Amino acid sequence: MIVVIGALAMACEGSTPTGPSEVTMTTETFAGSLAVGASRFYSFTVNAGGTVSLTLASVTAQADGTTLTQPLEIGIGIPAGTGCSVAVARSAMSGLVTQLQMSAGTGVHCVRVSDTAGLPSPIYFSLRFTHP
Repeated sequence: MIVVIGALAMACEGSTPTGPSEVTMTTETFAGSLAVGASRFYSFTVNAGGTVSLTLASVTAQADGTTLTQPLEIGIGIPAGTGCSVAVARSAMSGLVTQLQMSAGTGVHCVRVSDTAGLPSPIYFSLRFTHP
């Protein structure tokens, strides 16, 4: 029994415990106005690989502030020239839950919001996203 314990102790000697490292998540908001048929994007930097989560938090009419249920396209991707080349996208209505996620490596990425369904008039929007 003593021989087994001594062998186990020697096998563990010099080893360093490894575990998951904690990644600090950053929450950002991108808000503004969106014209009929237009799109807007916002670039951000991912400091460590991980998951980017995106939520279309609100959509309101510019004219009177009425909350709209009109779906917009939201996406996550990489900036390209004067736009955002999205890797993942989906149609979403405003809500308070994550609507889109993407695994992202370190570097510059972007979120985009687009009117693809034909808004009746210009709107205000708010996107909330988290990233490492």
